[in-house]
Amino acid sequence: MTRAAPEADRQSELDDRYGRGRRRRIDRRLGWGVAGALLVAGLAFLLFGGWQTGSTIEFRDLAYSVVDERTVEVDFEVTAPPGSDVVCALEALSESYSQIGWKVHELPASDQRTRRFTDTLVTTGPATTGIVKSCWIR
Repeated sequence: MTRAAPEADRQSELDDRYGRGRRRRIDRRLGWGVAGALLVAGLAFLLFGGWQTGSTIEFRDLAYSVVDERTVEVDFEVTAPPGSDVVCALEALSESYSQIGWKVHELPASDQRTRRFTDTLVTTGPATTGIVKSCWIR
């Protein structure tokens, strides 16, 4: 005696056999795609969204003067949170923009947010400019 399969089971077998059950897989793929896109957007926001602006430091070159063939003076301004020790890297460049002098300038903590400094760099050849390469909080 054989039993006839219920209509729902038979329909399910036909759907599986002929690929009509893909709708659920497409919905799952769409869900994973949206979740991945949201994850990437969240990471981009954290990296580029400005969460690190609490301890910003700014610097700018004000002037430079070539003292002689082996010396250049750099005049610069640093804006940092009050009470923080700051370190700046100064650089002297040649006519071809190659580095011919380098110095690390340590700035002591101060109550002032913006301060102006002048430092002298010794070079290995004639300099055409002196710049602040970067500054950071120690």
